[in-house]
Amino acid sequence: MKQFESEMPLQQRLPGDSVYDVLVRAADEYGDRIALTMVMTGDDDEHSRRVNYLELLGVVRQTANLLSGLGGERPGVAFMLPTLIETHAVLWAAETVGYAVPINFLLRPDHIRGLLEASDAKVLVTLGPHPARHLEEVARVAAPDA
Repeated sequence: MKQFESEMPLQQRLPGDSVYDVLVRAADEYGDRIALTMVMTGDDDEHSRRVNYLELLGVVRQTANLLSGLGGERPGVAFMLPTLIETHAVLWAAETVGYAVPINFLLRPDHIRGLLEASDAKVLVTLGPHPARHLEEVARVAAPDA
């Protein structure tokens, strides 16, 4: 690790001032190469979902525009999501327009409410109706404006 750090400063390895800058550079440099692969079940016959760097930049940009429109200038964006490609988009979009507040959806609603209030998040992102997870319901109970 020390050798890695001493060979080149982080600013040279990842030029840019933000996560968004790094994503733009990766999209320019790697374009249609695979950025993320999502494996849902691990079954032998599963077709994993793949997103290339250009697609990833596009979804992050689109999500950033949405979050900015919803939350205003430099919003806190809380999210309670399982690990999905969209979760990465929300995280990196939140960091692009404001700040990210990842919240464990297994917490009790009163704890979630406390985190939302303490973080001053303006936007809360979670799953919509789902047969196995009830995150939408938890979000309604936990959100300070609910």
